[in-house]
Amino acid sequence: MNVLCKQTANRLTFHNMKTQKDQLTARQQQFCQVYVGAAQRNAALAARMAGYAAASSHVTGCQLLQTPKVAAAVRALEAVNAQDMNVTRQEVLARLLEAAALAKQQAQPSAMVAAWRAIAQAAGLYGPQKAPRAAQRAETSVRDELERLSDAQLREMMAAGG
Repeated sequence: MNVLCKQTANRLTFHNMKTQKDQLTARQQQFCQVYVGAAQRNAALAARMAGYAAASSHVTGCQLLQTPKVAAAVRALEAVNAQDMNVTRQEVLARLLEAAALAKQQAQPSAMVAAWRAIAQAAGLYGPQKAPRAAQRAETSVRDELERLSDAQLREMMAAGG
């Protein structure tokens, strides 16, 4: 093989490796399809249904959704589903706003909250958020303090309303 052919072959091999790296594995494809379909956006369930280990499916599902190529595939599948149903994001938001107004008119606070929660989710206002470190430390110290108490001390606290 001459040098020119060898360089061309190496470039093609590199291109194929790069293309394969950007592609989803069969299990990742299955995860995406199940996540958008049968699992109804439940990542842990989708991971289990795609054949990942059940014991760590909640972690695996979360990690998969954070993988750029998996997230892109999920968005693409959701776009296809929306197009197939002939539904737009604006249409969904408009109907949710109507539902919130109707719930307000009928004095149904729980229905209003549900409608506004759905609106906020659709608008992207609910995203993965982590508690501030100070809040995490405070929660841990309170939990540690409570775990050190005896059952009798805990009963006393409950009886005192604390």
